[in-house]
This record gives sequence, structure tokens and C-alpha cells, in this order.
Amino acid sequence: MKEVERFYLVLHPRPAYIIGSGRVGEKANFMAASWVTPVAEEPPLVGVAIDVESLTHELIERYGEFTVNVVPTSMLDKLYYAGSRSGRDEDKASSIPHRKGEKVSAPVVEGAVGVVECVVHGKLRAEDVTFFAGRVVYAAVDERFFNERSGWLFKEIDLPLHNWGRGFYGVGRFYKA
Repeated sequence: MKEVERFYLVLHPRPAYIIGSGRVGEKANFMAASWVTPVAEEPPLVGVAIDVESLTHELIERYGEFTVNVVPTSMLDKLYYAGSRSGRDEDKASSIPHRKGEKVSAPVVEGAVGVVECVVHGKLRAEDVTFFAGRVVYAAVDERFFNERSGWLFKEIDLPLHNWGRGFYGVGRFYKA
């Protein structure tokens, strides 16, 4: 095996999400993220790594909440836009249709097929990112594409994977073990 310097490439491709931060009606922002993971079931926690210099980081620190939006590949234009522009340079929320969350004031992307709404439970600061652990206060899915026992129905929906530096891919085929 060959040693690699950029260890995170070993873990790609990864699901890509849109993170909503801020407060609808005040200041809202979106960013694309693939460094998102379930952390615990009790209490229900989701973690996301956010660059410390980003507007998303600033808004999560200020308001203490965020959303993780699962979007289909049919919304790759919104996902790419959220990940390729800075919220400090332009108002991304004005270009991505959204609404206030059910249990948080952070924005939820219209057209998302799943959303996890979180309140910051804890955080771990690394050099260039903060890993925010969010307590899940609400989670919902479009039932046309999701089964409570097995998760996403990939014959019905294609979800994006981010392949570092190479763009996005669909989830692809399921192979039974």
C-alpha cells in the first residue's frame, strides 16, 4: 500500500448535503458539506465539520443551530452553488428557495427530500474546522423515497456523492452482500 498525505480522500466519495445556518428573517446562509456524520442515537446527535473562517461557522456559533438538507441529484445546481460561493460575498439564501425549520429557525431547503434539524450540543475545535455535534430536534423525509426500515430507496431517488475535486456522482447501484 502507498501512504497518502490527504487522508480524507481515502474516505471519498461521500454523501453531499446542504447545511443551513442562521435565522430565517434575519441572516441565513447555505453551504455544501460532505463531512457530516451520525454521532449517537441517545441522545440523537449529528456532527458536521465547518471551516472556522466561513459564514456558516459564524452563524452556527451565533444562533446555536443548523440544518442538514438531503437534496436529490436533480438539485445539483443548488448544491454546487452552495459550495462554490462564499456567503460573505453574496446572499446565497436569496438564490436557494427555503423556509424556516419546524423546530429551529435555521433555513431548510425547499425541494430537499430529507432534513435533520439540530441544536448545537457540543463542539470540538481543530485548527481549521470546528466539529459541531448537533442534537437532533426534528428529522423528516419525503416518504416516496424513504423506508423507515431500510433508509433511502435508491431505485426511486438518486442522491449526490461528492468526489473531492472531481464534482458529484449519483449513489449508483446497490450490490447485495
